[in-house]
Parts: sequence; structure tokens; C-alpha cells
Amino acid sequence: MPTLYLIVALLIAVVAVIFALQNSMLVTISFFSWTVTGSFSLVLLATLAIGVLIGLLVLAPNLLRKTFKSSSQRKRIDALENEVSQHKAKFAELQKPVPTLSTPDSQQLPQSLKKDGDGDDKY
Repeated sequence: MPTLYLIVALLIAVVAVIFALQNSMLVTISFFSWTVTGSFSLVLLATLAIGVLIGLLVLAPNLLRKTFKSSSQRKRIDALENEVSQHKAKFAELQKPVPTLSTPDSQQLPQSLKKDGDGDDKY
């Protein structure tokens, strides 16, 4: 893509040079008390440059607003992705199997807790 921009810029430069060579007559520009005499092609190119600058100045506030907005949204996305990863970790921890408890039948009860008629009493 940068190569395409370079080719287009070179084509525009060549066209501008050809235009300047073919339109070299002198013109006088008067603006309030200023009077400038120069070649017709340079006056048109200066006018074009001034128009581009004015266009950039008009677009600058909107571009800055979009830049700030996208920056704040990028920060918000990062915070939300961090929150999602924390929730995933918590969910994974909760999904771990619960250790099984041993049943009371398999445990040995102490002699003092056994019932009276279980055959271990000697009278």
C-alpha cells in the first residue's frame, strides 16, 4: 500500500511540473493592500496548498475527537478483557471436582461410641 501512495505522489508531482512549465505567464494578485506578481502555475499551486491546509484545519477537531474516543474505548476493552479472564479463572476454579467424603460405615468408631447391644460388652 505505501508503494501505491508513492506512485500516486510521483504522478501528481510530474503533472504539477508539466503544468508549471506550460503556464509560466506572469499574473498579479492583489489582496487588500498586498500585491504579488508571480507565475500563474505557482499562484495556482500556492492556492492549492492553502486549500489543503484549510481542509486539514477543518478536519483536525473531528480527527482529534475520534482519536481520544478510540483511545478511551481501547482502555475500556482492555479492562473488560481483564475482567473476563478473571471470571474465567474463577469459573475454572469452581468447576474443579469436589473431594469425596468417606462414608461413616468405613470408619472405625471408638469403643465409647458403640451401642450397647453390639456384642462387645463383657459382664
